[in-house]
Formats: sequence, C-alpha cells, structure tokens
Amino acid sequence: MKTFLLYLRRLVIGPITASFIISAGWMWYHYTHHPHAKFIWMTIAVAAAILVANKIFKELYRWLIIKFERHYFWRTDFYYFLDELFFLCSLYFIVFFSRNELLSLGIFAVVSLAVFIRLDDFLGRHPDDDWRTAGRAIFVLGCVIFFVDAFFQYFSYANYILDSNIKFYNIVLFRSIAMSTLWMAGFALASMLYVSIAGRFRHAFLVFWLAAYIFALFIGVANVGVLSQSSLYLSPEVVAHAGGGGMKVYLWPGVILVAAFLAVSTIFILVIGRFVKKHNNIDRRVWYFYDFGIILLALMALFTVASLRSTPEAKILAAFVNEWRGANPTATLNPVVQNKLEKFGITPNLNEFYINERDNVYSTTTKLLPNKFDKKKPNIVIVFLESFSSRLTSVYNPDLKGLTPGLEAMASATGTTIFHKVYNGSTPTITGLLAELCSFLPPTGHNEIQNEKHLQKHHLYCLPKALSDNGYESNLYITAVDKEFANKDSILGSMGVKESWGTFELSKKISGAPLAWGYSDHQMFPELYNEMKVKRAENAEPFLLMLSTVDTHPPFNLAKDVVSYGDGSNNLFNSYHTTDDAFAKFWNEFVKSDFATDTIVVAIADHAVFPTAYDKDTLPNLAGKMTFYDELAFMTYIPDSILPKEVNTLASSLDLAPTLLQILGINTANTFEGRSIFDDRAKYPNLLGMHEFGLWIDQTSFTTTSAQIDYAPPMDLNCTEEIIGASSTAPLTLCEYKNYYEWKRLMLEEGRLWYMEK
Repeated sequence: MKTFLLYLRRLVIGPITASFIISAGWMWYHYTHHPHAKFIWMTIAVAAAILVANKIFKELYRWLIIKFERHYFWRTDFYYFLDELFFLCSLYFIVFFSRNELLSLGIFAVVSLAVFIRLDDFLGRHPDDDWRTAGRAIFVLGCVIFFVDAFFQYFSYANYILDSNIKFYNIVLFRSIAMSTLWMAGFALASMLYVSIAGRFRHAFLVFWLAAYIFALFIGVANVGVLSQSSLYLSPEVVAHAGGGGMKVYLWPGVILVAAFLAVSTIFILVIGRFVKKHNNIDRRVWYFYDFGIILLALMALFTVASLRSTPEAKILAAFVNEWRGANPTATLNPVVQNKLEKFGITPNLNEFYINERDNVYSTTTKLLPNKFDKKKPNIVIVFLESFSSRLTSVYNPDLKGLTPGLEAMASATGTTIFHKVYNGSTPTITGLLAELCSFLPPTGHNEIQNEKHLQKHHLYCLPKALSDNGYESNLYITAVDKEFANKDSILGSMGVKESWGTFELSKKISGAPLAWGYSDHQMFPELYNEMKVKRAENAEPFLLMLSTVDTHPPFNLAKDVVSYGDGSNNLFNSYHTTDDAFAKFWNEFVKSDFATDTIVVAIADHAVFPTAYDKDTLPNLAGKMTFYDELAFMTYIPDSILPKEVNTLASSLDLAPTLLQILGINTANTFEGRSIFDDRAKYPNLLGMHEFGLWIDQTSFTTTSAQIDYAPPMDLNCTEEIIGASSTAPLTLCEYKNYYEWKRLMLEEGRLWYMEK
C-alpha cells in the first residue's frame, strides 16, 4: 500500500502532470481555444514534446554530474528530486489562465514560495550547509527586488494612459520578471567578480551595481509621482517644466515619495550588506554555481518574456536618450495655422505647459434657468442617441412622417428647445462622447482606444466632473454592452462618472436575455426611469443620469424586439423607429411624473450615422454623398423653460458641455475647446471634425452660399512643410489641419491638454 501511494504521488506531481500544465497554460494564453478538439490535441502534442525534453534534460544532468564527479547528493538525492522540482515550477504556468494582474502576481509569489520551501528543505540534506545559506540569501534579495519592481510595474499599469501593451494579459507580471531578472543578473555578475578578485577593488563591482539600483529606485519613485498626477511617464518635457507649475503638479506627493525612497534604499543597503558578509563566509564555488544559474535564468527570462522594452524604465530611458540625440518625436504648430484656428474658437496658449486652460465657460450674465431653480438645482438626464443624424428623424425631416413620434412628442412639449445646425465633432461613440462631455476634439480613434488600448483614461475636464464639483454628487452612465468595451468604463471614470452599468450590471436588474447588441433600448429605458426613482427615494438629488441607446447601431437589425416602421421592409428605418418607441415610453412616463417639474432631459446624438447607412433604396439622393459628419438631433427639455423654442446657431458637439454649464449657471475654469451656444459660439461660424476616419472642415464664414467641406483621413494626406501656412488669408487647408492634428497628438501624449486643479 505504501509503495502504491508513493507511486501515485510521483504520478500526480511527476513530469507527466507538469508537462500538461505547462502545455495547457502556454496554449491557453497564445492560441485560440476553438475548436475545442483541435486545442486539446495540440495541448497533448506539446505536452508530449515537453515531457521528452524534460527526460533529455535529466539524463544530460546526470551525465554531467557523473562526468565532473560531483557530490553523491547531486547524483542521487537531487536527481530524484528533479521531478518534483519540475512539477513545482510548472505551476508558474497557471498564471496564463489568469486575466487579473494582481491575481497573477499573487499566483507567481505563492508558487515561488512553494519552490523555495521545498528546495530549501531538500538542500538541508546536503552535508555542506553553504548551499542552503546562499540559497536563502538569494531568495531574500530576489523577493525584495521583485516586489519593488512589481509595485512600480503595477502602478504604471494602473495609471499610465497610453500603454498599448496592456492588451496583453499578465503584462505586469511579465514586466516584473523581466526587470527583476535583469537586476539579479547584474548582481550575479558583480558577485562572480567579487569572489574572483582579491583586494579592495573587488568591492567596486557590487558598489557600482548597488549605486545603479538605488538610482533606478529614485527614477522609479519620481515616475510614481509623475504618474499619480499626470498619468504619464517621467520625460524630458516634465523635467523642462518642473520649475514652474509642473513641479507643483507632478511632485505633489513628494514628501511621501522621498520617505518611501529612503526607506526602500535603506532596506536594500542592509540586505546587500548581509550579502557581502555571507560572500566572505561561504565557499566561492557555491556562489559561482548560484551566480551562473541566475545569469542563465535571466537570459531565459529575457528571451522568453519579451516585455523588457515595454517597461516604464525602458520608455523613460529611451525618452531621455532620444532627447539627448535629438530623436524624440517633435511637432510644431505653424503660426499661420494657429491664427486660422482662432477663427474656429481654438485658442491654445503655447506659452504655458497646460495649453488649454481657460478661466471661465462663458462671459455673459444672462440667466437661462427659471427662478424656481435658484434654491434647488434641477436633475439632469442625458440620452445619447446612437447615430441619430437629424435627417433620420421626423422632427427635423418632415418627409419621414411618423418615424420618430417619441422625439416629436418631446419636441412639441412646452419647455423643449430644438437645436438646429449642430454637427458632430468626432465619431464613433467613444470619441463622440469625448467631444460632447469633455468639449475635446480627440486626435485618436476607436481602433486605438479599443484594440490598441492607446487611450485608457485622461485628465480632461469634463461635464460630469464639473457637475460633481457643483453639487451633483450622484451620477451614472448606462450602456447596453460590456462597460469595458473601448475602455469606456475607465475613460468615463476619468470624466468624473462615478458609476457605470454595462451588460453585467444590467443583468442583475433585467429579467430575460439581452435582445440587441447587449440589452435593447426597450430593456434599458425602464431601468433608467427606475434609477431616477431610486435616486429620489434615496434623496440623492440633484443627480446626473446618462444612457447610450444601441438599437440604431449598424447593421440596423440587431434588436429582437424591433418595432417595424411602415411595412417593415427597411431595417434602417425600423431601427430608428424602435429606439424612438423605447424613448416614447420613457417620455410618456416622465411627463406624467413629478420629474417633469424638476428634471432637465437632453436628447442628443452621440455622432452622425455612418455614410454607408444611406443606400440607393433608403435615401437615394444621399447615397454616396455623405461623410461621417452631419447635423445631429439635439433637444433639451427644461421645466418652465425661458429658452427660445428653436436655436439656429451653427455649432458643434464640442459645444454641448459649455452650453449645459451656462444653462445651469456653472461658470468654472476649464479646458474646453467648444463654446456655449448661448454665449460666444456665434462669433466662430466655423466647425472642425477630427477622427481617424477623417478630418472635416466647415468654413461657413468664408462663403455666403454654403459651407466649404473637406474630408480625408489624416494619414492619407501627403503634405509638405512648404504648403503649410503658405497663405495667411486663404481658408484652412486639410494639410494645415493635419499640422494641428499631429501637434495635438503630441500634446496629448505629453499631457499638456490636461486640466489640473490648483
């Protein structure tokens, strides 16, 4: 029985199980899991190859040990221990099943501790205790270095906004391994030289390594300070502006950081001091073995875990080296282009680090809310209508009779203002929301944000934050799909949104399966209204609630609870009619409730419909003639409103945030690029659109007949420096606009578009 249990133990924790764990983890991380049968067979095949490789390694190890006549412990006891060690090391590959960075770090730490405990216990059987003593010392040093690096890597992962490599799971662990093994390899090399050279000069290598590591600690701590305030890495730009506002902004937590740096440095110096003593008391052959093993392990890690180049340390080093070489990316806003941008209301201050800071939202003193809201602020509900170009509503387009009766009911209500000639500044939804809520033309695109993870969050000043600073402590954003799609959750959090609901959160409130791309509009609007009642019951007023509709998202046949328009033959019209029907039910409940007396409702398109929506069967006169930019549906209901019924000021979605803030009487410092429609928007009769799909220019002030519209993706434009700013009197050209686009991207990456509270 005892023999059977021993055999079973060896089988469970033996090389077969270990090979399968390694293969399964590796294949799960790197390859698709479908079809399942193919994945299983590939995993088994790779496991078999690993098993054979392990057997070859064991026999090679045994041959070398015998050839060099090593101690019997290594020839017998340790040889049989290799299978258990192989199994324990295979457990590292469990991290490949984790998609949580902290959990991955935890798994790695636990497995490392298990490997150390078993290895330490086994080395205790060796008659020479030097092996165990040196192993313990190296483990302590490795733990200190790894956990310090893990902190730096995770803090960077959680705060840096432009890290395209976070799309790879376990990136924090991989970077921590890469950096810690690099430092351990440096220590091992210094250690080998220390035990090889006689005299005091041998200390120089360890001292040099220690000084380099402490300097790296200083850079890491400084980078934490920069990240905590700007979400950007330490860079030459930060240093250049540290003497002014930058020092105050970037190094705000300086005292804490300096204290942490001194504490960690002291601990590290003490650890190294103990190491030097142990070096003098332990056979140098033991150190040679460990040092060679560390260097070999580091080389394996650096070649298999290709994350070193993406670490913050590598990026910081590259930035300063490139600055010294004059190779850092540069972009200059042409003075002629800057002057032309002023005609669009874009007035960056190039003399300041934060170039977009403005003292107030508006300059007029005209009151826009009725007196009833002097003492109690109104609640605000914003409905972002997916792709609702104005021409696809019966409010703006009488030819489509009965297409959107819900919006017609809102438009006809006393207190509703209908805005005409408001165009979208960006597209699709995520950049459209940046334009509307942050009054910001984003020089980024959906692909960069969703797939490349190029923008995770920001420090723009946005409507939700401005409202929360002025009494609107409760706010919520509702979306039909996963709230993390396109980094929406983190980007909205950067705007000041305190709570977001996506598919998972809605599933706890809505019975039944999602009926569209996520939950349908008919499923979401009742939850919006229910949340309004919850906020009132909890006395969480005034509140800001926002909802993005989904049924009009291409390909226009997603909703299973579709409400047909006419004979139901046109999917485009069916989808708009369906969203409107869901809105109509919400609106009918709203106008019959007390909310109609104290709540503002804004209905605005997040962006215009994509031009591919217009085909020869739908609106043949528009097919092939439209761009991604168009007039938006935009209406605002205010109880007992004193605003005009219709507004015809040429405006952009950039103007939403400043316009709402002026309506509410909130005149705050900001970084907005838009203007309030009720303030000075009419002084800038020109509009700009910006997105990866194209640059759009509407220069109405240059013509008395119609706007001049140009359109081209910025990367497709072949422009020379000679033609940029060639004429100071001609309208803004696409190449000149591209100059602004490229300059603005650099300003975004340098953090110079942010708003910092003083």
